[in-house]
Amino acid sequence: MKHVQSYTEFINEGFYKRPGKSYHGRKIAVFDLDDTIVVSKAKIKVCDHDTGDCFELTPEEYNEYEKAPSHKLDFSQFKDLEIMKAGKLIDYYLKILKTAYKSKVAVGIVTARDDKEMIFRWLSEHLGIYIDKSLIFAVNDPVHGYRGSIADRKKLAFEEIIDMGYTDIQFYDDDRANLKLVKSLEKEHPGVEIMAVRANKRISIA
Repeated sequence: MKHVQSYTEFINEGFYKRPGKSYHGRKIAVFDLDDTIVVSKAKIKVCDHDTGDCFELTPEEYNEYEKAPSHKLDFSQFKDLEIMKAGKLIDYYLKILKTAYKSKVAVGIVTARDDKEMIFRWLSEHLGIYIDKSLIFAVNDPVHGYRGSIADRKKLAFEEIIDMGYTDIQFYDDDRANLKLVKSLEKEHPGVEIMAVRANKRISIA
């Protein structure tokens, strides 16, 4: 069985390497946002252009949603910075993020949202956390050019993270499919270790 580092070991080992760098080339802690770091009131609006019926999905419901050909999706609530700021923070995972950030271990964001710039503003203006924009992946943002399911797109984001030189990765996400597909990258990239952790939004909300 592969040895799995504790979070403390992960932080301490990375902290003393490559002094003078703002973060390190091998280790990275990567976080989903919705239902992992924050629970907001933003929802996806779905309208059926054949029937005219509309309904809304939470991010958790969207993970299981299968789009019908007649459905049109509206993600505009996820572009609203004020809705994001009004969300409830999940203290347990936010603390892990802040510990990595303060210890100068690289921190990344891989989220199903579609507005990279808004996420950067929320992190910097609301949380006081300045993450390198190259490590923020809003996988539905057209700037990335990703295709496929959310899990497929998140896997593509991690391909880019690995290409940057990160080989010791912790990934926190509330969705099993996302975690499973990202974890599969270990087989495709010898020497890469991914600790995939399923986040529980009920664990501690501040």
